[in-house]
Amino acid sequence: MMKFAVKEWAELISGPISMKEQDQRIFKHADLPAVKDKLSITLRLKIHKHFSDWSTVFHKGTEHSIRTPIIQLTPNKSSLHARFTGNWGSNVGIGELDDVLTLNKWHHIAYTLSDPEKRLDIYLDGEWAGFYCIEKVKTNKVVFNDGPLHIGRAIYHHGFNGEISNVRYFNWRLSPEEVMEDFINEFQRKPIVYGSKIALIHLSTGKYLSTKGIKYDFGPNNQQYMIICNGQEIDTENDVWTLIGTSGKGINEGDPVSLNNIIGFKHKSTGYCLHSHNTNNGKVTPISKQQQVTLRPGEIGVDDEWLIRRYNPTTSYDTGHLMNGDIIGLFHNKTNKSALYSHAVLLGDGSQEVSCSGDGSESNNKWRIELVN
Repeated sequence: MMKFAVKEWAELISGPISMKEQDQRIFKHADLPAVKDKLSITLRLKIHKHFSDWSTVFHKGTEHSIRTPIIQLTPNKSSLHARFTGNWGSNVGIGELDDVLTLNKWHHIAYTLSDPEKRLDIYLDGEWAGFYCIEKVKTNKVVFNDGPLHIGRAIYHHGFNGEISNVRYFNWRLSPEEVMEDFINEFQRKPIVYGSKIALIHLSTGKYLSTKGIKYDFGPNNQQYMIICNGQEIDTENDVWTLIGTSGKGINEGDPVSLNNIIGFKHKSTGYCLHSHNTNNGKVTPISKQQQVTLRPGEIGVDDEWLIRRYNPTTSYDTGHLMNGDIIGLFHNKTNKSALYSHAVLLGDGSQEVSCSGDGSESNNKWRIELVN
């Protein structure tokens, strides 16, 4: 008889609720999703002031040396201290992250732990912030426990002075995309509609889809400009796009954008369309020799159409439409849906090469779409 793992999760605190150093919330083991060999916890946290000793955010266990999982804040500066118990040591994991929580600011924290994958990962505000790997993979194991989960004060340590909300407990190891989806939750998610001003951030490198006004060498009548990725801070002159419908579709500005739909993008500053074409006559990117992506003047045409797909998982609040923060792939419709692509290959001016390449399965094909105010 075959057995299948069932993914379950629970929101333990919706909130937000205020907490002091002596406050705690306790959740019985039997009331949590059943964990076999992996788990994740996500939450939102606002610290009002630092405590001079270790402060517990959460701790599952019955005593100090039983601590799978646990996150504490370091004394005086509130850096994340993420640990667990192993069969070779009661207190192993990440000692202290470089990132320090900013006082009176909401932060999103994700803790993911897997014994089969032998690793602990920590994410802060949707970004990977640190990890710990078990080296002796054949003998060393994570020790899970059936103790209660404490939020705030636990065992010998005080809790925190601040606010907490959206505490979620999962019985699987969240992927980076799932962490990002949790970071941009239903309260922050806003619909992206036709006419929205957006930016596209390359997920692997964090750089914005952009242009520098450099022309591809197509001859004296060249009117197409090179698309690049450039910088991890938005350039409102070069990195902003307007989402538009394709010709003949009867789209009205303000209509929601359905997933798995054909759409277009106009560069806000130039009014040119995001475009690609075949590789005939040597029309390839300078370094990787892949399919070019350009800006083209004029109204949207068949070479300016892109199929949009979403990678982040379906959730209970999914509308079936494109939302702010979605992780997406864009596939050029005319050239057999080749996927928009970038990588850490740099051009001579230090910008990052952009092309169409692959079937969308690589991390280099993934982009985060964000509304621009």
